[in-house]
Amino acid sequence: MVRFFIALWISKIAMFIFKLRGQERNDWPGLLAYKLCPDFLRYIKKPPLSIAITGTNGKTTTSALIANKFKADGLRVSFNDWGANLQAGFGVNLMRCVDFLNRPVKMDVSVLEADEKTLDDTMTKIEPDYILVTNISKDSLRRNGHPEFIFDHVENTFNVLGNKTVAVLNANDPISSQLAAKSDARRVFYGMADIGAAPFENKVKDISVCPYCGGDINYNYRHYRHIGDFYCESCDFKTPEAKYFAESVDHEKEEIIINENGELTAYPLISDTVFNAFNVLSYVALMREIGVDKQELVDFLKTQKVTEIRETSVTFNNIEYITFAAKSQNVSAASTVFEYMAKEPSDKEVVLLMDEVQDKNHPSETLTWLYETDYEFLNSPNIKKIIVGGHMYLNHKLRLLLAGIDESRIVCVEEEADIVNHVDTSGIDKIYVLFETDYLSKAINMRARIVERAKEVAAK
Repeated sequence: MVRFFIALWISKIAMFIFKLRGQERNDWPGLLAYKLCPDFLRYIKKPPLSIAITGTNGKTTTSALIANKFKADGLRVSFNDWGANLQAGFGVNLMRCVDFLNRPVKMDVSVLEADEKTLDDTMTKIEPDYILVTNISKDSLRRNGHPEFIFDHVENTFNVLGNKTVAVLNANDPISSQLAAKSDARRVFYGMADIGAAPFENKVKDISVCPYCGGDINYNYRHYRHIGDFYCESCDFKTPEAKYFAESVDHEKEEIIINENGELTAYPLISDTVFNAFNVLSYVALMREIGVDKQELVDFLKTQKVTEIRETSVTFNNIEYITFAAKSQNVSAASTVFEYMAKEPSDKEVVLLMDEVQDKNHPSETLTWLYETDYEFLNSPNIKKIIVGGHMYLNHKLRLLLAGIDESRIVCVEEEADIVNHVDTSGIDKIYVLFETDYLSKAINMRARIVERAKEVAAK
């Protein structure tokens, strides 16, 4: 424990110095604590309530909803909202909760957005009261490998923690719904009825055979990718019963109607996408398990929209210019966004800014995701033009051509700065700038330049 306290004192002093510099959202003090005491997360005291949110997609939005609700209630919340979802970020998160004597007196709640791959290295030490899993699907081959590999890490977390935590799970995910079945953790499921999402057939098959008997997995309905009401035709593997079940989605009223123990409640949506409907559903399930009143959740959700990290928009001359996050390397997330582009009914042009900074240094390592992602969704008549810029522009062009998209609808330029010269607003309702999640500022800057050019053209 002497080593722990040395790490705590030095790291908290470092946090204070970073705060004086205006760099409070920096996880370096957490990294320092971990270096000085590898078991730092095990010894640091936790606030009265600690919640971990993990999964391949949706954890950032869901975590923000949870943290924002507690803050709105006047509680003191420590939240790693700058994306530091590994050990160093957790160290900073939890150091905010304790004083120099390791007494948990500074915060009421710790909200921990957690990387799924390292969950068993971190949460088995932190021992959160609740772990919410949004889904498990195919992610970057370079970072996360196969979904079964990620499943094993998350499953090991529940096996170690047992009844120390509550597992809040997606009943419509045939992968993550299997979690904690062999542990003592209490499992709570949320799920959704057929809301008419009518998913397109996709190439991404995160799970295709039953994990128990090897039979085919079939669906009564699917929402997107492998998320839906599933069953195995050869054994009893099927969608588990959900305590929190979304019976319908009313897009006109922007509401999701959730059945909880036979009582229906309409909760406001934060966007028109089915994956964000799941984010709201998972958020409601967790908060209700904690004991938050339904009407409180309804009133709070009326004030919320998708975090600006994921989606922002401006309007000029009746055309909406939208930045929209689409993770590169993550074939499931990118395919879901491409499917949304096809289904969203407006006439649109799409700008792709989806290359990571690593790609420029090691482009040969990152090509596989292009061929596993459903670029075919972009071959939709309401997408009038697709514009790609950057060092991998020819790779994107080849993949778009292989998806059957006519070359006349594709514009590819090596310099991203040249993209603005090819955006045409004639007969267009919306311009989407799809960006890699690490490049929000670049996407907003690109959109600003596109809007500025549109203003210049309109002024002539």
